[in-house]
Amino acid sequence: MSGSLIPGSDGSGRTMSWRTIALIGIVLPLVAATVLVWATTGRQDNLDRIPVAVVNNDQIIQDPQPMAAGRALAASLTEPSSDQTNLDWTLADTDDAAAGLTSGRYYAVLTIPPDFSQAILSTGTDDPVQGELQLVSNGAASSSVPFLSRAIASAAATSLGQQSTQGYLGQVYDGFNTIASSNEQTASSAQELAQGTQQVAQGAGQLDSGTQQLAAGLGQLSSGAGQLADGTGSLRSGADSLAGGARSLASGAGELDDGIGRLASGAETLAGRQSGFARDARTVAAGSVKVAAAATRHALGSRGIAANLRALALTCGRHGAAAAFCAALDRAHERAVTVADGAEGVAGLTADVARADARLAVGAEALAAGSRGVADGARALGRAGQQVASGADDLSAGAASLAQGATETDQAAGQLASGAASSSSAAQELASGSASLDAGASSADEGAQQLSQGLEQLAEQSPTYSQEEEDALTTVVSEPVTLTSTVDHSDHSNGWLIGVVVGIILWLAALLGVLRRDIAHVLRFSATPISSRRLTMVQVRPAVALALAQGVAVLAALLLLRIGMASPVSFGLLTVVAAVTFTLVGLGLRWAWGNAGSLAFVLFLLLQAAALGNVLPIETAPEPLPTLNGLLPLTVYVNAASQLVSGGSVGSMAGSVTVLLVWGLGATLVALALVRRRRVARAPTAVAVAA
Repeated sequence: MSGSLIPGSDGSGRTMSWRTIALIGIVLPLVAATVLVWATTGRQDNLDRIPVAVVNNDQIIQDPQPMAAGRALAASLTEPSSDQTNLDWTLADTDDAAAGLTSGRYYAVLTIPPDFSQAILSTGTDDPVQGELQLVSNGAASSSVPFLSRAIASAAATSLGQQSTQGYLGQVYDGFNTIASSNEQTASSAQELAQGTQQVAQGAGQLDSGTQQLAAGLGQLSSGAGQLADGTGSLRSGADSLAGGARSLASGAGELDDGIGRLASGAETLAGRQSGFARDARTVAAGSVKVAAAATRHALGSRGIAANLRALALTCGRHGAAAAFCAALDRAHERAVTVADGAEGVAGLTADVARADARLAVGAEALAAGSRGVADGARALGRAGQQVASGADDLSAGAASLAQGATETDQAAGQLASGAASSSSAAQELASGSASLDAGASSADEGAQQLSQGLEQLAEQSPTYSQEEEDALTTVVSEPVTLTSTVDHSDHSNGWLIGVVVGIILWLAALLGVLRRDIAHVLRFSATPISSRRLTMVQVRPAVALALAQGVAVLAALLLLRIGMASPVSFGLLTVVAAVTFTLVGLGLRWAWGNAGSLAFVLFLLLQAAALGNVLPIETAPEPLPTLNGLLPLTVYVNAASQLVSGGSVGSMAGSVTVLLVWGLGATLVALALVRRRRVARAPTAVAVAA
């Protein structure tokens, strides 16, 4: 039987069976595993309880297009989609966010700068810059939230950056379409130019053939004219007739000159009107551009109203609004979406009208230039007509002189007639070739003008970049938004880990220190004539002294390991207070329940370990652990010690010390009450022994 029992250590002479020891060995790990698993299960699903702040200092811009990138980013964080993992982002101003970060009310603060929207729009300009976000986390409050907040904020920033990149690529593809359209117009003009030059070549060939025939006919005419020279004396009558015709020719040339003058004046007037039409067309094009911009702003505003109505509809139920009112908000949101779609369509049509007006203005200017060319040609033709009239007068005078010698012209006139017929036929071919050459030259000139204009537009629409602009644009387009993350109070050692390790060491040291100090040692002196308070203090002092020694030993070990701390003196004082408090708590449980009290002391350690919130924020833990975190002695010590090691002022240091003192004082009062009760219970026995 003695092999199945071991002496107890509570001074009562009782023994514990191996069954009890086995039960403790099984129950303790089972309870520990259950508590720790319960405390850690599902905490990743409660990330939306972690308080963080977003400060939106972004200035909304209206020109060249409305943009509120900061508001969009803040909305994606504070009102995420239902399937998105997120923290509890709260909109705050700069002062509130800074105060909340220092006090631990916010674990991290994301700041959106004033020029964020301007930077997002800069991807489509010659001076692109990145939108810069600033994330500041408090390392003294948690060791994991800086990484969580950075990951989530970076994901939101990347999403916004992708939208910006998509918009930029849309502009690039629109530019490619415009360049392709200009290339098509240029190709069409080049084709017309080729056709015109082909006609010019054909007309030139016909002109060459006609010129050769004219030369042959003129040779025959020259031969006949030589024979005619001997008989010119008999041409008086014919010369008189020629003189009359010359005078008629001079009169007709004068009338032609008057008509050409009127043609030139009309062409000038037409060119002026066409220039005015071109200016009016450009004015209309500019107005169409403004209308297109206004339609775009109207579309964006309608989109914003639709988004706001959607947000109101989503939240009106939670604010206690009537179901009919929420349904009305949904219908208003649908109408706003319809209005926004229509406004976008109007904006597209207005932009097409503006481009058509611009092309109309270009055509009107080209037409005005052609009219001025017609006027110049008419003036030149007028000057040629004047020369014809002057030549006709001279011809009339010569014909009068010629009339005196034209007598023997019959044979020569026959030869001259034959040569003149040949010359007439050749002249007709020459006229036909000249007409074809003139038409081809006109077509070639028109095609060349259109080709020149198309090439100029193509050159204007083709972007060019310097090496610096290419590098900047590559960087900005690939990463429009950058996130700079800093963690405050991370210069020293890992505060939460040191706090946990030192706290557990002190707790286990306290357990070892009170194992042999059961209440039986106190009751040996219960019959002595001293007060229970003094008797309790006499028995408590050795345990407190041992606790002080343990605390000093731990501090010496940290000093030898050269652990850096932000506040080493405060950390040392807090550690000594915690060592004493842990010992008093262990002593109270030991005196109350003996070996079961020691087991309760160990289970109490497990509960406090589950209530720690330095790795994962305590807000993610199941109830009532967040409340216990600020009330239990070990968790309070770890929270305060991690701050003293890392730096920062999360929570109240005076409050942490107060909690430890309250636990120590409470454990002392419990020990005093136990001594008094046990002395009263043992008093009859002591009297009987004395009698």
